[in-house]
Amino acid sequence: MAKSIPAIILSGGLSKRLGKPKALVEVNGTTLLEHAIDKLHNVGCNPIVVVVNKDLQFEALMRSKGAVIVVNKNPEKGRTGSLKIGLNSILSELGRMPKSVIMSPIDRPGWKSGHITKLLESNVSSCLLQNGKKGHPVHLVKSDLLNVINASDDTPLRDLVDFDTVEIHDGLLSLNIDTPDDLTILLDNSQFFDKL
Repeated sequence: MAKSIPAIILSGGLSKRLGKPKALVEVNGTTLLEHAIDKLHNVGCNPIVVVVNKDLQFEALMRSKGAVIVVNKNPEKGRTGSLKIGLNSILSELGRMPKSVIMSPIDRPGWKSGHITKLLESNVSSCLLQNGKKGHPVHLVKSDLLNVINASDDTPLRDLVDFDTVEIHDGLLSLNIDTPDDLTILLDNSQFFDKL
């Protein structure tokens, strides 16, 4: 159980190529946002912070399942900027920098709760690895969180953190929901989401 390990879900992008908010895409009657929150709740992550753009704020609040919703007013500045907003929310919630955080972008839904448990077995920042490719979610430890907080919003996370890898064999890590074709692949694999 990931007792009291905070988690951040990044959902601040504008979804221009997909044409609709990724967080609200439904699989088996449940949105990707709700799936992500459920998977994090399953391993005891708390608090869970969801970073959204201003257009998604109301819908995210309606589907938050107790997660904290924060708004990135400038999502075009980059994913690290959204991560920093999430970290600042956690700092506010806890009153301190946590020992570690789980972070997952909403457009990378091909992971399960058990993958989080495997990530948390590492005492260093780590990411999932499947078929030789790195994927999300990631586990970030305090020293790397400090690097993120002090970085420019547009700095890629891979330039800030040297991730160890945790190999998995039962996920869909290559699944990246950016286009209608990606959505078709997601829906063709909907049975994966029956097992959080």
